[in-house]
Amino acid sequence: MSRRTSTPSAAQIRWMNAAAVYEAMRARESSTARDLMSLTGLSRPTVHTTCDWLIAQGLVVEVDSDPVQDAQPGRPARRYRTNPRAGFVVALDIREGRVTAAVADLTGGVCGELSREIAADPTLRSQVTVHGPAIAHDVVALAGIDPTAVWQACVSIPAPVQSRAYAPSTAAQYRAGTRDVIAELDETLPWPVVAENDANLAMIGEQWQGAARDHDNVVLLDVCENGFGAGLIVNGRLVRGSSGLAGEMTSVGLLSEMGPVGGVTSKAAQLGAEAVRDAGTGPAGSLAGLAGGDPGRVTAGMVFAALEAGDPAAERVAGQVGAIVARPIAMLATLLDPELVVVCGLPADIADPLMARIEDQTLELYRRLAAPPPRLALSALGGRATVLGGIRRALNEVEGRLFGSPHSDRWPAAALRTADAR
Repeated sequence: MSRRTSTPSAAQIRWMNAAAVYEAMRARESSTARDLMSLTGLSRPTVHTTCDWLIAQGLVVEVDSDPVQDAQPGRPARRYRTNPRAGFVVALDIREGRVTAAVADLTGGVCGELSREIAADPTLRSQVTVHGPAIAHDVVALAGIDPTAVWQACVSIPAPVQSRAYAPSTAAQYRAGTRDVIAELDETLPWPVVAENDANLAMIGEQWQGAARDHDNVVLLDVCENGFGAGLIVNGRLVRGSSGLAGEMTSVGLLSEMGPVGGVTSKAAQLGAEAVRDAGTGPAGSLAGLAGGDPGRVTAGMVFAALEAGDPAAERVAGQVGAIVARPIAMLATLLDPELVVVCGLPADIADPLMARIEDQTLELYRRLAAPPPRLALSALGGRATVLGGIRRALNEVEGRLFGSPHSDRWPAAALRTADAR
């Protein structure tokens, strides 16, 4: 029995051509029709027609010909380039004690960024709807951008987001308030709003501009204040699961011994206090010495200061914390077989020494599993991963509306050439 294939409509062909030409043009300072024909495989009339359509949308401008590159008999070649400031996107990263906003042009170039400390408040609605719109308008004003030129906003949500409609998950533990938050933002902000899980945005950011560039199978482990979260990219696509819960890792606390609050810093302090309780007063520079023999005074900073000084007790504590983080890495990696695991959320002052212990403990686990371990990397973007991921996610929405290719799904080049030939 023969397989029937659908034929693209005229509108789909136009979008396919526009997406291909715009993508090719974006990688160059300027392009002639000949350049674009070579890069896309499209015919000259199609390239010119597509460029005229992109110009009408404001996405492309025609520039003066280059007297050196275009030196040839006859009429000078038409030369095109993208217009990055045809529109802008806004990303909001709202945490319990901090809110960050960024505005970027259509290439993803950041035009303005603001970050403010806010009073800690666990109420999602309060943090998002009170602080989000204010800082969004402020960052647009800071960049000197007309608010009407903003085409899309993306807001990070510390909760699952469903995969198809990009609405909040209806899972019981996240249901209350989250849906209302996005509805209120839709009413408060003057731009289209898309919500995305914060760990997913961090994963998108790291793949776009960070440690996971050029990788199609990546896991991002977010070592956050409330345990662990994960962003998952499998075969180039972000994985959300049937109800948006992929990567939530709510069961990992049963395996990790991390505890519900405070993350690695609280765990390091807890284990350090236990070590001091066992050791009593120690020499200067040791963990017990820094704490004056008082377990109640131990902080994560003391643990890692003593580690730098070579204290054996601090080394044991760091190894224990590294082992706790290595367990969810091994669990995710054995299930998904990623090329790379990116670890984010570690405080900057302890990230490097702790990462070394995480790598050691992960290798030890894999020796017991008799399997090849994935490569590990510390986040290259740090605290900016989520807001940069929000910029990319917002650009995906813009490109989806312009080119009929939702969420940056690209039509294959073979389909483009076939459609152009019809």
